[in-house]
Amino acid sequence: MARKRPNWPGLLADTVRMGFEANLVIAMRLAKIASGAGAKAESRRMVEEKVRAAQQASVSAARAVLSGKAHLAPKRALSVYEKRVRKNLRRLTK
Repeated sequence: MARKRPNWPGLLADTVRMGFEANLVIAMRLAKIASGAGAKAESRRMVEEKVRAAQQASVSAARAVLSGKAHLAPKRALSVYEKRVRKNLRRLTK
């Protein structure tokens, strides 16, 4: 049986798209922090989210590997970040 491999082109496209969205989130967060309205809360939230996302991405990738689906590990880790970025984008554009 051939070893399965990640869908690198799809993963690249997803990563680039998320990168653009993440830049929008960063710009909106910086604007919010610069305005002073909720700056401390937004800064704290930003750091806490990054720590939790890194932990969840690691666990998600590890689960894929341990379940015999190592080829899905990169996408599973990326999907954690994609969900966070989209959630923040929706929250900040309201």
